[in-house]
Amino acid sequence: MTLTTVTEESKALLTEQFTNGEGLRGVPLKNYSGQKLEDWSEQTIKSIISILQEKYPEADIEWGKGYLKSDHEGFGDERLDQHVKVNGKYAYLQEDRAWVDKPFYTLKRAVIRNIMLSCDSQLSENVKFGLIGYSIDIKDDLINTCNYTQGYGDRIERFSLTGRRRGLKVNGKTVNWYETGFVAETVVKYITYVYNTLEAEILATSNSTSR
Repeated sequence: MTLTTVTEESKALLTEQFTNGEGLRGVPLKNYSGQKLEDWSEQTIKSIISILQEKYPEADIEWGKGYLKSDHEGFGDERLDQHVKVNGKYAYLQEDRAWVDKPFYTLKRAVIRNIMLSCDSQLSENVKFGLIGYSIDIKDDLINTCNYTQGYGDRIERFSLTGRRRGLKVNGKTVNWYETGFVAETVVKYITYVYNTLEAEILATSNSTSR
């Protein structure tokens, strides 16, 4: 398997999910969206790990969804939807959310800050974070504010699969996010980001040599 293969398979699965999501509204759309997004990104991340594990057989790469225990007694646990450890340290953590609005984005920036400060001993020196959704409806001023108040903006990347707002209207009619398709370039950028993040950590923390 190559990165090109992973990308094509990822886009094919996304195409299937988007086709099946056309026409959904209300609760059926909500129930379908969240799970399908997580299924897609989970499969994609695991495929990336498979490539890297074959390329660097001595590297210890672990995918998971559990909570991170705080380094400090009496402090709370922290969690994002998916995370990947490389050689015993968290190298990449990701949140999946069909629709990201201002309150949700602000909340997750706070969670990332909590992880950085409360779970520091468990993190890679170059740990990175990803936020992926169908629609990410936030403005640059919110990002700038969170970068100032929460910090760590240089460690976070956002990926809006549709590249548009949730309430888009076509010919005067509101359409769901599946009905306008996804941006293929965003899928490529996402896969490249995750791959490069994990590979950089492997190279920085092990003596593995590629096959």
